[in-house]
Amino acid sequence: MKNDNNRLVSLLTELDISQNEAITYSALLQIESTSIRKIAAFTGINRGTTYDALKKLVSTGLVSVKNQGKREQYTAESPEKIYDIIREKRRDLLDATTAAKDIIPDLLARTTRTETGPLVRYYENGEGIAAILKDVLQTCRTLPVPKYYAYSSPVRQYLYQEYPQFTERRIKEGIEVKVIAVGEGGEETDKSERRWLPNPPEMNVTSYTIIYGPKVAVISMSDDLTLYGVIIEDAGATALQQLAFEHIWNSLG
Repeated sequence: MKNDNNRLVSLLTELDISQNEAITYSALLQIESTSIRKIAAFTGINRGTTYDALKKLVSTGLVSVKNQGKREQYTAESPEKIYDIIREKRRDLLDATTAAKDIIPDLLARTTRTETGPLVRYYENGEGIAAILKDVLQTCRTLPVPKYYAYSSPVRQYLYQEYPQFTERRIKEGIEVKVIAVGEGGEETDKSERRWLPNPPEMNVTSYTIIYGPKVAVISMSDDLTLYGVIIEDAGATALQQLAFEHIWNSLG
């Protein structure tokens, strides 16, 4: 029984319930409905701290209280209530995850926008490139036809180091892609079409360009193999990039 009580206290503290609250709840499961004085005597926790713990436990739904004359009697609710706490934590985490998806890419970026010009975000390193790739998926989900276009170059082998599940997510979400591969390499996957453009030997093409919705992302690599990229959000500039892409695509057909 002692081991079960220790496991219960450990579980509750992992759910952000304080140790005093967890010990108090565990005690109530053993001594049933009783007063603050008896609970404090059972746990060895002083009465003021026990009172504060009971108030918190009542608010979380693990303990109920009723008046018996001039005194309050406290009763432990079923341990199944712990499942309710876990479900609530899960909902909070999902809400936090949704908020993070909106906030973190902007925090990772250095953003500039003129009053009449485009929005430009700058990213560095693998984490920044992962933020760009996630923005591609998030933006494509909102498009009438979930699709994007890409100019692929040898830098592609480094793109997915921090987000290796990108292609799997893209396919799962039904997002299609047309790719113009510059130089050799690259394979077709589900929901993708690929055409190849020779890489002239006198040119060192090290940028990967993605055209999606009203945005263009350009990802490059420095001489020391550091990845960096920008997202330019401007409908007019993107339309021109897409027009050029389609012209090259059709010429390769």
